[in-house]
Amino acid sequence: MASLRRVGFVRSLSLLLGYRVREFLNLFLFRGRRIWGWSASVLLLGVLFIWFDYLFFAKLIVAIQERLEFLAPYMLQQLIHTLFLSFFGLLALSSMASAVSGYYMSREIPFLITTPVSPTAFILQRSWLVFMQSAWMILVFGTPPFFAYANRLGLGRDFITGWFPVFLLLVLIPVLIGSALAIVLMSILPASRVSQTLSFLSLAVGALIVILFRMSRPERLFMDVPEEQVMDFVRAMSVPESPLMPTSWATAAVVNLGLDGSRDIYFLNLLYLVAAAAGCALLFYIVFRLLYWRGLSSIEEGRIRKSPGSITRMESSAERLPPVIGSYLIKDILIFVRDPARWTQLFLLVALVVLYVYNARSFPMGGYFYRNLVAFLNLAISGFVLSALCVRFVFPSVSLEGRSLWVTMAAPVPMRKFFLAKYIFASIPLCLISLLLSLSTNLVMRVDGHMIVLFTGASLAMALALVGLNLGLGAVFPHFRYENEAQIPASPGGVIAMILSLTYVGFMVIFLAAPVYRFFAEPMGMSALTRGDSIAGLTGAAVLSVVTAIVPVGMGLNRVGHWEK
Repeated sequence: MASLRRVGFVRSLSLLLGYRVREFLNLFLFRGRRIWGWSASVLLLGVLFIWFDYLFFAKLIVAIQERLEFLAPYMLQQLIHTLFLSFFGLLALSSMASAVSGYYMSREIPFLITTPVSPTAFILQRSWLVFMQSAWMILVFGTPPFFAYANRLGLGRDFITGWFPVFLLLVLIPVLIGSALAIVLMSILPASRVSQTLSFLSLAVGALIVILFRMSRPERLFMDVPEEQVMDFVRAMSVPESPLMPTSWATAAVVNLGLDGSRDIYFLNLLYLVAAAAGCALLFYIVFRLLYWRGLSSIEEGRIRKSPGSITRMESSAERLPPVIGSYLIKDILIFVRDPARWTQLFLLVALVVLYVYNARSFPMGGYFYRNLVAFLNLAISGFVLSALCVRFVFPSVSLEGRSLWVTMAAPVPMRKFFLAKYIFASIPLCLISLLLSLSTNLVMRVDGHMIVLFTGASLAMALALVGLNLGLGAVFPHFRYENEAQIPASPGGVIAMILSLTYVGFMVIFLAAPVYRFFAEPMGMSALTRGDSIAGLTGAAVLSVVTAIVPVGMGLNRVGHWEK
């Protein structure tokens, strides 16, 4: 009976945090060289991204100082407020989704609630995990802009020392608010509906923010602004603010931190942030203690289960398709339609297409040669977009089958039909996206008709090849043990798929360079390649696409039955 006694707060917290630390260290102790190589690669890519992030904002600040002159202090304040406002909104949304996963859906929750650990320690441990899951990206990639700001304005270490607590408090407040709202929603609605609602809301708002940011034309900061348009420019670049918002307090604190004699304003706004964070923490604690256990106990009871009834029109249409392939197609379509966490990602695709076409329309076009050159480079960019989409949506398709995959493997049907159904299901939307990207941008840029045909055909070929490549590699490197679907593309197999996809796009551009150069160089009297060079380039592109689409799928078929190993 002694083992059932309540463990103290300090001991409970050390145990709950200690096993997480040991779990992290065991990844490097027992997984050998693969995890070390993978960690080194991720660390290198992260450092490069942080460095480019710093360089971008450093150049942006220099452009504001040089081109806007007397408006530079005001515009730098607007830049800081924009960053804080963006971080606040993104964290409020992401923390709601992370709270549902961290407080309710984690596999370790049923075990932890049966142990005699302190409830307060349990709350702190889960809150720390939710905070890190929600805010780690903002903490890492949101820091370089302020280092660039301090460096370009010559503020020194004192600025960084004073900025850090402001930034940390501004990150903490929306996480606490989002976590409290998630717990309230979980106590009212079924868990499945909460997850679907948060996914829908997060992606819709994220797509809207991306579109609005692009439509504000931030490239104007790098252009000369006529004097008669200065006030219009200022009004267009101003950010709405309220004196009661934590983002306004953080902006005032950071801006006045770099001014002499403004320490009182800094400490006053810092005090506002501390009081707001303490109030949010108290509110979260009260909401957690009052509503958490009710939401946790209603997870299974609140799940929506469809009662068996007549088959739907979609299911009846499978009878008109080939028996095995049609069944798999209908299954994937129904899963996609009935899971808002998947189809709501279409918002991001729509935003991507809108931004892609808008950028093509806003790009300054020159003469005949320059316009066709930009169209050729646009083919490579569309290939990169298709690569990212395939790695995100096609590569996880086999892993998402999960434990139900044994039904397919045990059925008396060839596995190639399973792969063919997956290929058809993924290739149709990817081909439509490639057609939309290629035709819309080429028509906007007024590219010659023959070039449109070539670029459209090449874009379709890349879509079909990339689907086969990522589908096959998804079977070669499956990732069945996942807690979040987004973990699958981030696995080592997903990184390999991304590298090979980009390599394929690069070789396609090289092969197509010969026919493209011959087409628009010969009418201008430039030294063009021969027809044989063009045919060789087209043949090489076709052969490469066929090999890329078929060989990985064959490797995936050979991998079937060896996944347990």
